[in-house]
Amino acid sequence: MLPSQHESAAGQPPSPADARAVEREFKAAVSQTNMGGLWITAVLCVVLLPLFWALDWVVIPHAVWLTLWLRLLCAAGAGALLLAHALAPGRLVRHLVPLSAGYMLMVVMCIAFMSFMHDGYESPYYAGISIVVLCVGVFFSWRTGTAILFNAAVYLIYMAPLLLGLLPVKDPSQVLTSQFFLLTSMGIAIVAQYRSQQRLHGECLIKIKERRLTAEIEQMASTDALTGLCNRRQFFTLAQAEFERARRYGHPLSLVMLDVDHFKHVNDTHGHGVGDEVLRAVARRIVDGMRQADIAARYGGEEFVIMLPETPGAAATQMFGERLRSRVSDAPIDTSAGRLEVTISMGVATVQADRETLANALKRADEALYAAKRAGRNRVVQAHDPMPA
Repeated sequence: MLPSQHESAAGQPPSPADARAVEREFKAAVSQTNMGGLWITAVLCVVLLPLFWALDWVVIPHAVWLTLWLRLLCAAGAGALLLAHALAPGRLVRHLVPLSAGYMLMVVMCIAFMSFMHDGYESPYYAGISIVVLCVGVFFSWRTGTAILFNAAVYLIYMAPLLLGLLPVKDPSQVLTSQFFLLTSMGIAIVAQYRSQQRLHGECLIKIKERRLTAEIEQMASTDALTGLCNRRQFFTLAQAEFERARRYGHPLSLVMLDVDHFKHVNDTHGHGVGDEVLRAVARRIVDGMRQADIAARYGGEEFVIMLPETPGAAATQMFGERLRSRVSDAPIDTSAGRLEVTISMGVATVQADRETLANALKRADEALYAAKRAGRNRVVQAHDPMPA
């Protein structure tokens, strides 16, 4: 499809397609952030959980072997996640959030169990739960609802022994202090994840807007502002590529030069504004008769050029040229000055890619166009093939 047929204007709100693109970008960015967060937390758990076993010898020496198994269980889970990250990242990413949340809850449960074995709610091991909560808030980017549910589950694990009457409270002030720090950590983690989601969404929106702006700038540089067709420079870029392809593979290729008959009379009689309306209407009818692979451009003034790949001269003359000529002449153009009857003249050249240059083929098509004008206009003339070299 021609670049000119993709219409968008700077300053417009994002289209539904842009909104879908932002959502896709956002989901990809969130997945990338969460994959990175999972990798970091898994590495930290593999390294730090066994390392802190030394602390158990000081704090709870009577249960060091049990805590070792708990720590090794968490480290093994982290190792499994790292292995999945390396071997099957595509499968891992589809279940990334539930796996991450489930694993971090397992770590919380192990730390809580160590606390129960020590001093219950007065145990300093509860600081480990706050660290886990903060790590989740810093390294992951979950939706706010998911973050709230995760932290609610953490708090339920923290409160369950007390609610079930399994652990007594020896020092209420210390328990309240622990709860204050834990709840504060949860609040910070939820806000951090909310901000992360907002930041990622904003970055994705900026990316889409930048791409849209770049596409519009590229379109402005390659499109004729009046008709929406390719401009002359873009035409030569695209046409030369088709010319080289036809020469390499021996495929047929045709060029059509087109001119609006008596266009100066339209401008002189009705003004240049009406003349512009006529040119836009002719351009629309050209596009309506084109295939997706065809290339159309405003060549200059009231002159247009069309390249027809995979099309020999006879087909270009009859199937494209005559149909387009009839489409223009048989239906008057509605303008601000009323309905105007307009005709066009065309010259068609069969490109001999192995015997001539693109410039020479354009020259032959142009000569055939002027032959059509001399013959009375409103007609299609096929150019003679070039003389053998």
